[in-house]
Amino acid sequence: MDKIRILNLKLMGRHGVYGFEKEHVKQFEVDIEMFKYLSVAGKSDNLEDTVDYNDVVTLVADIFSAKNYDLLEAVGESICNNLLSTYPIEKVVVRVRKPHAPIQAEFDTVEVELVRTC
Repeated sequence: MDKIRILNLKLMGRHGVYGFEKEHVKQFEVDIEMFKYLSVAGKSDNLEDTVDYNDVVTLVADIFSAKNYDLLEAVGESICNNLLSTYPIEKVVVRVRKPHAPIQAEFDTVEVELVRTC
């Protein structure tokens, strides 16, 4: 199956379990993979035959800023559910990264990955 990817979308948010995480806006990173057969769009060269990734970015940014989630899993679940109910896609993979997670260790990032189908 074909897919459309939006990689390393940078979004600002106040997500976290601890109160101090909600006090200051921090940058998060999101990857989105939407699975859809793209042969019709490939032949027609018409935006209406595919998923407009500009609209997807706007939707994801709105979800991300609508509320302060405690868990990356929760914001990721909301993104998955909204994408599946809004666009004609078969499956979605969403990764949400928090490079500034309050962990007392050296690391690059913390990431959750959710895979959902309709």
